[in-house]
Amino acid sequence: MLPKASRLRHEKDFARLSVKGRPLYGPYCILRARKSGSEPSKIGFVASGKMFKKAVDRNRVRRRMREAIRPHLDEIPPGYDMSFIARKEVADAEPKELKASMLHLIEKMPAEIQKPLKRRPKPPKSRKGVIAYSKELGVPRPPGKRPQNQDEV
Repeated sequence: MLPKASRLRHEKDFARLSVKGRPLYGPYCILRARKSGSEPSKIGFVASGKMFKKAVDRNRVRRRMREAIRPHLDEIPPGYDMSFIARKEVADAEPKELKASMLHLIEKMPAEIQKPLKRRPKPPKSRKGVIAYSKELGVPRPPGKRPQNQDEV
């Protein structure tokens, strides 16, 4: 069990990480992390019901991930909130491989968080079933759809 000060416990903290956290992908889990300023870094573990149907399996996976990190808490840089999201492969992973993978993600984390986000621009939204920019793109209008005013022709 992790010390209470090092645990991410509240639902709002997990929600904040899912929205604002930077994802790092590994073979066995996904690390979502963000800078928080908390003195000991807080860590949470997630095993979804979609991946692991039985509660026994979810608890086992979380326990394995916790145990892989616990001896290395002093190596984790302070000031971060992070959650490890289990992938299906965790259930069959060797403990040494799981530990190495998780520690590798933690080592990469500070440098990755400093990088600027690469966000793709969102495509323009279409209005009322009419394809946006259909004139410019040369996209034909679906049969049976008539424009409601002359501007859409």
